Amino acid sequence: MPIVTHSGSAPREEYGDLLGIYVTEVTWWPARPMWFMLWSGVFERYPNLKFCATEGGCWWLPQLLWFWDRLWAGQKGSEKLGAGAFSGKVEMLPSEYIDRNCFTGLANVKRREMGQRYEIGIQNMLWGTDFPHPEGTWPNTHEWLKKTFYDIPIDESRVMLGLSAGDAFGFDMDALRKISEKVGPTPTDLGQLGEGRTAQDLTDRWAPVKEVGRHWLTGNDFPLIPQ
Repeated sequence: MPIVTHSGSAPREEYGDLLGIYVTEVTWWPARPMWFMLWSGVFERYPNLKFCATEGGCWWLPQLLWFWDRLWAGQKGSEKLGAGAFSGKVEMLPSEYIDRNCFTGLANVKRREMGQRYEIGIQNMLWGTDFPHPEGTWPNTHEWLKKTFYDIPIDESRVMLGLSAGDAFGFDMDALRKISEKVGPTPTDLGQLGEGRTAQDLTDRWAPVKEVGRHWLTGNDFPLIPQ
């Protein structure tokens, strides 16, 4: 069974009416077990374990992956830790553990996060409505989906909108496919197709960004944003 943490666990009563502090930390608390399990070797010992930090966005993950991978690989800032500091607990790149073991549950995912998806890992992103909370997409979910996914490649959209969740939680995708065909939006509904736009156009638009991907692993200094 996957392990799932949820935003909202940040202390609040202690902060009184200083809600800015609470909101700043509310996405930190559910994500915190991720680095505990990573650096303590839990993911190394349990390769089939699935961990999902949900309703905390994923905007924070690219920076952590950049920091963790470089730390593990022995960049200048980690010299003082000594050789073999992570031996026995972290035997491959931290980002490889995240790709294998972790997911992020996204309530009303933002366009900025979509632009970072090749750093985050498309397969690590699980879209959700956050029903019935006011910060979620309900009752205008289709409109929000169109605003967010209108130029995202169709195959990538399918991963984030359902296939990754099926992988994370072991859903019967054949059974769910019959339901999704009745109620789920189509690429045309999301504005991905139509008015002369093709699936290949979407792929071509993002191809340079995808090629750069996790820039610290592909020999690039910076991530790329589509023009």
